[in-house]
Amino acid sequence: MKIGILTYHACFNYGACLQAYALQQTIKKKCNDCKIIDYQSKKLIDINHPFCKVPKHPKELIKNLTRLPYYSQLMKRKTLFEDFINHTLDVSQRCSTDEEVRNECEKYDCIVCGSDQTWNLDPSIRYETPLYYLNFPKKQRRITYATSFGSWVKDFYTREKEIMPWIKEFDKLSMREESGVELLRSKGLECEWVLDPTLLLRSEDYDKIAVSRIISEPYVLLFSWNGAHEAVAIAKAAAAKLGCKAYYIVPPPRAMFCGIKRKLDVGPKEFLSLVKHASFIVTNSFHGTVFSTIYRKPFISAIYGNVDARRASLMKQFGLEDHLMSPGNIDFEKIFNTDFGKVEERLKPLREYSLSYLYNALKND
Repeated sequence: MKIGILTYHACFNYGACLQAYALQQTIKKKCNDCKIIDYQSKKLIDINHPFCKVPKHPKELIKNLTRLPYYSQLMKRKTLFEDFINHTLDVSQRCSTDEEVRNECEKYDCIVCGSDQTWNLDPSIRYETPLYYLNFPKKQRRITYATSFGSWVKDFYTREKEIMPWIKEFDKLSMREESGVELLRSKGLECEWVLDPTLLLRSEDYDKIAVSRIISEPYVLLFSWNGAHEAVAIAKAAAAKLGCKAYYIVPPPRAMFCGIKRKLDVGPKEFLSLVKHASFIVTNSFHGTVFSTIYRKPFISAIYGNVDARRASLMKQFGLEDHLMSPGNIDFEKIFNTDFGKVEERLKPLREYSLSYLYNALKND
């Protein structure tokens, strides 16, 4: 059987690249003939570039100006991501249009959609597209693995008539969040709740591709895509508690004057190393939370107000709801006393169930 994976694999996002890697490696254990369909639209390539080539809006000009002092680090970051996508992932020939993706899909006996927020059609994502619903005539087996609506699950109804016929063409359905599972089941569809593919591998699997230690001294790692003030505040508190520096790995203009040193020449392999060797991690990212758990690091998943559905679902699976903290209720003693053995006890049956779903779904009925 020849298997193609259609997912977010080529955006310069640590979680996106690593979930694609994990899913492909997991499938290759049973079927080595597996490619990630290398869909990279012009829009995505433009978004990936660290600088706006022709700034048209004040925000784009601010982005360029705030990033200029980090030019060399950001260009190295770009190279590291491109190297990972082109050489660590096993990708097909490049597809830049919907038509090229449709033609590429015809080469496979089965298409796996997911993981990540491939079914999130919120325009704010900027590279969202119904193509990930396989919105073209069916010529092969189709399954999803841990795909996600993200926060768009609440707006699903706005395009339900358009996308439900495509969803019904899938032979097997699974979602990453409980909210997505409940939605599809409410429409009369069978759907399973499975783990994000990054959780199908273990730390020793990621160690095979992680680079050597980058920062020699103890450090707190801050990973917050939006530079949320609560995450910054907790990172500063953790650094003060441990008597070490904090490093922030997301480019400006987010949290431009947060007072935390930036480390930006970081690709997916470097990200794994930074997580592995961190003394403490503060994040409000789904995959930041995942890899903190995989590497059994003391971490806080920062919140302000209501937690997003993705992390709420994840922490429920882990039994780590008490790691969701705001600056006003930090409990370092609780964090440092986390029993990751109990977390693994919860993860083991979920991992086995998810693997069973995936391998059975790949088979023709």
